[in-house]
Amino acid sequence: AWRSRRFCEGSQSASRRPPMRHGLRSLAIAAGAIAGASGGLVSRPHAFSASAPAAISRRASSVHASVAISKPPLPEVVERAPATHPAFELVRVEMVDEYTIKVATYRHRQSGAEVISAQADDENKVFGIAFRTPVEDSTGVPHILEHSVLCGSAKYTSKEPFTELLKGSLQTFLNAFTYPDRTCYPVASCNTKDFYNLVNVYLDAVLSPRAKRDPTVFAQEGWHYELDAAEEPLTYKGVVFNEMKGVYSSPDQLHYRALKKALFRGHPIYAIDSGGDPRSIPTLTYDAFADFHRRYYHPSNAKIYVYGDEAELPTAERLALLESWLPEFGSSR
Repeated sequence: AWRSRRFCEGSQSASRRPPMRHGLRSLAIAAGAIAGASGGLVSRPHAFSASAPAAISRRASSVHASVAISKPPLPEVVERAPATHPAFELVRVEMVDEYTIKVATYRHRQSGAEVISAQADDENKVFGIAFRTPVEDSTGVPHILEHSVLCGSAKYTSKEPFTELLKGSLQTFLNAFTYPDRTCYPVASCNTKDFYNLVNVYLDAVLSPRAKRDPTVFAQEGWHYELDAAEEPLTYKGVVFNEMKGVYSSPDQLHYRALKKALFRGHPIYAIDSGGDPRSIPTLTYDAFADFHRRYYHPSNAKIYVYGDEAELPTAERLALLESWLPEFGSSR
């Protein structure tokens, strides 16, 4: 995240540690038994003969046969078959054994949005929407847009809903991140009603932000001119502009950016600073800013992720919520 006030304010992970899935204690016992069956050969490497590896292999096989490693049964909320919805095509279903999670991938038929629904035995509920946002220059347009979409929307007209949610919701995580090639908006809560409210605010923020029709948001979050006194020269100000001035005043940050540019020399995306170079940010126009949102902030360019307990957050309800938002955007950007 770029803005320092967004770094996990008030967020404490409410998720429970997943059970140990692969019987690590049994594996340790098996490993010890195999070492003991080698007759001390490990401590005397020169005592190996041509038949020793085969003998150890046979002993190891017998130990594996006697020490059965079985998986515990899946929790009922994970065992359930993923729901279907007429507006979504079920693409595939996979198990993530390390975390005891069943993951179903859907495609919204009308908008083309990809939806990943994860069933887990966990009271924490997580939502995220990520857009592919490749950059063409170092004006910081995806970074400025990440700030700007959280400054009010069509349904939630508060000046800064993000700040209000930090103070007034039951969120366990609330943030946004700008990467060189994508921008992500994750939220989480253990309270179901609060979670649905967070999802609605974030969906309206990214799909119908006030910023795409109000240039003052761009001026506030991106850059604008300021004049402190009539006899003084004009100066540049703006939330992202000031933030990146601070970043570019750090020797460590300058070294990192120079190194990345050298490693990805000539690359059309990764050689560019998606956060914005203070020397380039003032060249960004409002029209280019609004056009970037129009091109990339569309469901067909998004991946949507919903995670939670199937009993408290049924997949059918997850899909129904998304269906209430996605159809109006059609299939083209």
